[in-house]
Amino acid sequence: MRQTKLIQTLYVLSTRERTRWQQYVHADFFNKHKQLRNLCDYILLQAPDFQDRSLEKEKVFRHLFGKDEPYNELKINNLISDLYELLLGFLAFIRREAEPLEQHYQSLMALLDRNLDKQGASELDKFRNLLERRADRTVDWYRWELRFWEAGEILHNRQSRRTAGEHLQRQADAIRNAHLLEKLRLGVAMLNRSTLAVLGSDDNSLWISTLQELSAQRSASANPLTARGYFAAMDLLERPGADTYVALTSILDECYLLFKKEELSALYQCALNYCIRRINDGQQGAYADALALYRTLLDRGILLHNGKLSQWTYKNIATTGLRSGELDWTEQFLHRYRSALLPSERNNAFAFNLATLYFEKQDFTNTLLALQNVEFTDVTYHVGAKILQLKVFYQLGETDALHSLLDATEQWLRRNKSLSSFGKNTNLNFLKVLRQICQWKQKQFAWTRENMEMARLNLILKTTRLQPLANKDWLLKMLAEAVGGKP
Repeated sequence: MRQTKLIQTLYVLSTRERTRWQQYVHADFFNKHKQLRNLCDYILLQAPDFQDRSLEKEKVFRHLFGKDEPYNELKINNLISDLYELLLGFLAFIRREAEPLEQHYQSLMALLDRNLDKQGASELDKFRNLLERRADRTVDWYRWELRFWEAGEILHNRQSRRTAGEHLQRQADAIRNAHLLEKLRLGVAMLNRSTLAVLGSDDNSLWISTLQELSAQRSASANPLTARGYFAAMDLLERPGADTYVALTSILDECYLLFKKEELSALYQCALNYCIRRINDGQQGAYADALALYRTLLDRGILLHNGKLSQWTYKNIATTGLRSGELDWTEQFLHRYRSALLPSERNNAFAFNLATLYFEKQDFTNTLLALQNVEFTDVTYHVGAKILQLKVFYQLGETDALHSLLDATEQWLRRNKSLSSFGKNTNLNFLKVLRQICQWKQKQFAWTRENMEMARLNLILKTTRLQPLANKDWLLKMLAEAVGGKP
């Protein structure tokens, strides 16, 4: 039962949400089935982990129906399915509850359906006040405005002496703005995706005309302010450069309250992707720009979803902070946002990133100690931990441990089937270059200083050109710090 959709969904809910769901199940209006209430209560006794063996179906059935009734798989499955439907109903309920406009709109339309026009007009005024108090001006906002003017048109048409009103024109304006913003959002998403080369030629040709049509509308004075952000993102994606990057980030700083979190996140991702491309091109200054974006996103709560931070976002931010040289800030970040990680990911993510921080501080003892707390439940942590250990052994001059780990890691990488070809090759190339550096160091007593220096420069050239290659900056740094016959 622990693998059912019911338990998996309950696992990600907060304690407060589970408590409210229990109240929902016990409310006669939503459920009158006694066995469903008993099943709900029994399951929630196993929260928050839901790992106890008492959740085995046979034991749940015995709890509900007693020892005398023979186990019936279909019966317990039907109960679990019905309870899951109650959970879905509850999730829909709290989602509607979180949107006051939805509640007021449904109340308004219910009144108009019953020809209670006076009460409907009062509710319409409340609806408008709520709409105007919202800070955003997104597709959703203009769709709500459309509903406002549609309801207003219904009331207007019921007047005994009708006059020319603005309702139809305002409906048309709202539709236009919503349609424009939706096309811009999709256009930016398609452009962003095309930079990753995952679109076919037919997809590109279809969207080229759409983007050209959108660009022709950018000067219209009637465009909503949020359109500026999307047009700026389009410019950055089509003409990446310092000017288009600054234009987008400046507009987002100025108008970020006008966007919903999801839209703002997508627009900032365009700016982050530009920084990542610069980093991949070897522009070290791009790390500082990326870190500035991450700090803005953190300050505005854009990276948190239901109060939680993805372990990979956590890792990306930590890596960016370290590469920017902001060691103190990174350490504060790791501790401050540790609790924002999912419980199942928290210890691993914190231990691994703390180890990378210690490594950057040249505190190799604590690096290795922190790595002992990393469980290899994910291939990313497994590879990252091994690479970090290799770097520590190299810098400590632990030759035997280094070569032993090189062999073991290479064997593991070649046998691993879960890594992509790119992931496998980029790390195998790292092992290859590190071996070559070790071999070069071993020849210092057999070669002349001139031959050693020539071989070192040749290694630097090969490392610079080798693609794909993990930790290229560190390898080049190790080669740059080695001198002639005294590496």
